[in-house]
Amino acid sequence: MSKRDEILREILSDPEILSKYNLKDSEVEKLTTNPPFHNKAVEILSTIINENDNNRTARQIYSILKNIHKI
Repeated sequence: MSKRDEILREILSDPEILSKYNLKDSEVEKLTTNPPFHNKAVEILSTIINENDNNRTARQIYSILKNIHKI
């Protein structure tokens, strides 16, 4: 398991986040920061984690997130 995947799973393991985004513990255990994504929240968090780890600036990450949401 990669460090990126650990970070994603740690964030999503919070009970409030699980209930808010209709995730199950069993789903969170299998998540990775690589596509395909079945939940928009997971896609956004994975993108932030990946791009931050790739030393992108906040502005660059924001542009990528805008493209995901087609803003």
